[in-house]
Amino acid sequence: MVVNAIDFSDLTKKPKPQGFQTPPPQPPQQQLCVKNPETGKVEPAMGYPVNQMGQGDELLQLFPIPVMICPYPTDYSKELEWIRNCETRKENKGGGQGNYTHYNRQSEDTFVLDKPELSNVRAFIEAKLYKFVKEIMASNDKLVITQSWLNKSKKGESHHEHVHPNSMVSGVWYPQIHEQLPPIQFRSRHQRDVALQTEQYNTFNSATFMLPMKRGELILFPSNLTHSVPVNQSDEERISLSFNSWPKGNMGDERSLTYLPLDRCV
Repeated sequence: MVVNAIDFSDLTKKPKPQGFQTPPPQPPQQQLCVKNPETGKVEPAMGYPVNQMGQGDELLQLFPIPVMICPYPTDYSKELEWIRNCETRKENKGGGQGNYTHYNRQSEDTFVLDKPELSNVRAFIEAKLYKFVKEIMASNDKLVITQSWLNKSKKGESHHEHVHPNSMVSGVWYPQIHEQLPPIQFRSRHQRDVALQTEQYNTFNSATFMLPMKRGELILFPSNLTHSVPVNQSDEERISLSFNSWPKGNMGDERSLTYLPLDRCV
């Protein structure tokens, strides 16, 4: 099958987060700011959010986790038809003695983005990976897609809580979903066994973040961010495409003693 590749290199629109958050999002008057170390002034920038609390008090949110959502810009009807016809495991369940948990079914092929039928989807994902690394992580490293697979969840199926080992940035593209189907759910790795009693959930006291996705959206996140998918209660099948990535070439820096010569490891 001959596919005319689409050039996604000029996708410069900044994605807008969709869906709802548990806890609720921060108030609209909040601004991303950092303190200028020379002047001491709080200035707008990509960095730590700073809230003015009154009486000169400032609230910083240290070490935020970047999650980027990107809409697919063109029609992908042909790709969706190919995906729907792609074979998956017949059944995937755990437990026993009649108390089975039915998990989502993965594709037999775990390199689906290598297929020519998905070349446009791959080009889109690679463009957004580049943007994530360059504009958010402020790095010149190039990430390459390592493995990629399909996930299909019919009624009664879910996806267990997990992370993606041996990967730097992972992502999920959603060819078939809507906001009534199960959201992706992220869990904080800083959750504590003891906690204060809370009257209202916010970003400081919540352990989970549920994010409904829209058709055609791509989400990128650090691979060690724990996530899962609740049970599908709908008669409609939920379909997603997941992938991992890793930096190309050697990593780190000799002068800072972080150099990782991968070419010596093979």
